Amino acid sequence: MVLGGVVVLGLVLAAWALVSLDRSVDRTEVSGLGERHGGASGGDTEDEVQPASDGPTPDPLTVLVLGSDSRQVLTAEERRELGTGNAWGERTETIALLRLDPAADTLRMLNVPRDTLLTRCDGSRGRVNAAYGIGERGDTGGISCVVQTLTEWGDIAIDHAAKVDFRGFVDIVDSVGGVPITLDEPIRDQRANLDLPAGCTRLDGAQALAFVRARSIDSDYGRIERQQRFVEELRTEISDLGILRDLPRLYRTASATARAAELDSGLTLPRIQQLARQHRETLEAPIDGRSIPGTTDASDGIAFLRVDDDDVRAAFRWFEHGGERPADAYDGALGEPDEPRAGTTRPAPGDSDRGGGEGAEGDGSAGNGAASVPRC
Repeated sequence: MVLGGVVVLGLVLAAWALVSLDRSVDRTEVSGLGERHGGASGGDTEDEVQPASDGPTPDPLTVLVLGSDSRQVLTAEERRELGTGNAWGERTETIALLRLDPAADTLRMLNVPRDTLLTRCDGSRGRVNAAYGIGERGDTGGISCVVQTLTEWGDIAIDHAAKVDFRGFVDIVDSVGGVPITLDEPIRDQRANLDLPAGCTRLDGAQALAFVRARSIDSDYGRIERQQRFVEELRTEISDLGILRDLPRLYRTASATARAAELDSGLTLPRIQQLARQHRETLEAPIDGRSIPGTTDASDGIAFLRVDDDDVRAAFRWFEHGGERPADAYDGALGEPDEPRAGTTRPAPGDSDRGGGEGAEGDGSAGNGAASVPRC
């Protein structure tokens, strides 16, 4: 009886903790979710989903993940420590789409480079990373503007969206005790306060932020590859540590995530639990990460990434339906990146040039290749 009472009390406390965390999540109304260009319904929407235990195999769905560069969430001391500078405003420096497809054996990830030149939600032409700020300054809303911009551009339906800022990213990494990364050579970027030795290093939150956002050591494609690799390493670390079975540590990690994330209003706690059940195998599958290819053009004094419409269509076809990667849509699209600035080095082969070719430095792809890198 005593043991039974302890178990019941534990379940009650766990349920209370989940509800408490859920209330601390910042949610926002996002328009355009579940719709393709022209208003046609896309994949899985909240109203169409059947209970995981009763319904058929769920439809594939797409989740938009945004990384904000807002410095407003940081103190002056934190900005100095993290090397973020004091840039005004808010942009989405990371724009990634995740495809949860029960029929696939990988979790497909498609990154849109921050400098990609396209038409944004208000009809203006410019960098995609400015779409969030355009929406915030108008009546559309930041995340809604990004959703509408990508929906129109890629003719793709986005079902859910989430945004994480600098502080949230640091807190999430620290909550799991850091993430190990193995490098063949040192990586240094003075502007980002990044100085990592060769070999195995356990990155704390501040080091991890510098690792994924450093911009002076390679091209934006190299930066995207570091981000994709880090996501895979973080996910593996969570699995290896058994955090999902360690209630105190799970609570710390969930609490950090709840404080860090801004979710669309449809991502309620029951909805998140449902997605976790329905797409568990996909969420645990290897990540297949790619990027929209393009060519950097700074002829007007501002660097844009110009993309070919056929390449964009091929990238989104792969993202939605899988299959073989179209070689002409990804290989050799970027050319050689700019030379590093003084005081920096190029990333090690164990970082941006993993896998011996695909996703290599200067290549317009971002192949995952995480399996080819030895772990700590």
